[in-house]
Amino acid sequence: MFIELSAALALLASVCSALQTLSVEYGLENGTYTGRESPALAATVVTIVVSVVVFWILLAVRGVELAGVSVRGMAPFVVAGLLNPAAFRVLYFRGIGRVGARVAAAVVGANPAVAALLAVPLLGESFTPATGVGLSCIVIGGIVLQGARTDEAASEDLLIEEFSRVNVRDLLFPVVAMVLLGVSFVLVAIGLNRIDDPLFGTAVGQTAALVAFLVLFGVSGAARSGVQVRDPLALAAFTLAGVFVAGNWLAWFSALQLGTVITVIPLSNVAPLVVVVISYVLVRQVPRSPRILSGIVSVVLGASLMQIG
Repeated sequence: MFIELSAALALLASVCSALQTLSVEYGLENGTYTGRESPALAATVVTIVVSVVVFWILLAVRGVELAGVSVRGMAPFVVAGLLNPAAFRVLYFRGIGRVGARVAAAVVGANPAVAALLAVPLLGESFTPATGVGLSCIVIGGIVLQGARTDEAASEDLLIEEFSRVNVRDLLFPVVAMVLLGVSFVLVAIGLNRIDDPLFGTAVGQTAALVAFLVLFGVSGAARSGVQVRDPLALAAFTLAGVFVAGNWLAWFSALQLGTVITVIPLSNVAPLVVVVISYVLVRQVPRSPRILSGIVSVVLGASLMQIG
C-alpha cells in the first residue's frame, strides 16, 4: 500500500510542478516590466513567500510539535531549502526565461539520475536490473530530446522550434538547477529519516530559503530593486505558482516519507510531459516529430521501470 500511495503522491507533485512551470512562464512572458526588475527573481521570491505562508498556516491548524526536534535533525531540510527552492528556483526560472518552459522542464526532468546515483552510497538504496534500465532510458530520452533540436525536417513542430532556438550557454541554467534538485531530494530523504514529519520538513526548507533571500535583500540594493514587480498580471501568475509549489513540496515530501528516492523521484519526469501535453493542447497541435515522440516514450518507459524496480 505504501508503494502505491507514494507513487500517487509523486505523480501529484509532478502535476503541481508542471502547473507551476506554466504559471511562471505566463507571468514572465505577459507581465509588463520597466527593465529595472528581475522577473525571475521576483517569481522566485513570490512563490517562496506564498508557499511559506501556506505551510505555516497548515502547521498552525494541525499544531506544531517541536518535541524531539534538534538542530541536527533540521539541518538536512535547511540545506535542502537553500538548494531548492532558493538556488534551484532562481536558476530554473531564469532557464524558463532563456529557453522556455518546455525545454527547461525537459532538462530539469533528468534530476532522478542525480538523485538515484547519490541515494545508493548515501542512503543504502540499491539498483535492480529494472531500475538500472529505467535510468538508462531516462538519460537516453533526454539525449534524444536534445538531439531533436537539429531535426529541421520537423521545424513546424512546437518543441522542435523551441529546441532549435536554444543557445547552448542558456542551457547551463536548467542543467545546474537539475543537479541541485537531485541533491536536495536526497537531503530531504536524510532529513525524513531523522524527523518523520513531511509538513514540518517542507516548512523548514521553504523558510530557510526565504531567510536566505531576506539576507540577500538586506545587503544588496540591486536585489531589492529587482524583486519590485508591480504588474498585477505577473504578480497573480507568480502567486498562483506559489500555491502549486506548496502542493508540489508537500506531495513530494510525503512520497519520500513512504517510498525510496530511487522509486519515487523518477516520477518527477512526468512533470515535463504534463507541460508538453498542456502546451500542445493550448496551440491545438499534436507532436509530429518521431524524435520528440521517441524521447517522450523513452522517458516515460524509464520512469515506469524505475518505479516497478
